Amino acid sequence: MKEIYTQFTRFNLWANCRMAETFSGLPDEVAEQHIESSFPSARLTFLHIWDAELLWLKRLQGISLPTFPSKNFQGNMADVYREVLKTSQDFIDFVDARKDSFFGEMLFFKTISYGEQSQLAFQMVHHCMNHSTYHRGQLVTIGRQLGLQKMPPTDYIYYLRELGMAG
Repeated sequence: MKEIYTQFTRFNLWANCRMAETFSGLPDEVAEQHIESSFPSARLTFLHIWDAELLWLKRLQGISLPTFPSKNFQGNMADVYREVLKTSQDFIDFVDARKDSFFGEMLFFKTISYGEQSQLAFQMVHHCMNHSTYHRGQLVTIGRQLGLQKMPPTDYIYYLRELGMAG
């Protein structure tokens, strides 16, 4: 399992980098412009990706954060991209440092909204990486509405092809 989740966390960073690079060409005020979506701006969508990745990473590390990391965040968009990418790299480092047996362990944690929970470690990693993929899809739609003409493909198969690992 470790090999699979090492690959997925590396894919996640690759895809987040592509999205951050694409959106970094927009002025901050455009990234903050209201768009109808789950999170009503590119900024808030990137912050949500950061929140979720950091919350799940901390839970995997045995730490249950009491609030969303972005709650009091005041940085500009460059700071947002930096935090998202740093957390994605931290996720890779964490997964790389685990033994394969870790991924089958039941972990216990407290969520912000639903209290005490438990989940297998591999399910937590899988959920988090899938969650980021979902919101990157929303960023594609948001980006097009903000005038970004060329959105990068961030499908897993494109990552594998770039690495020369696809059939």
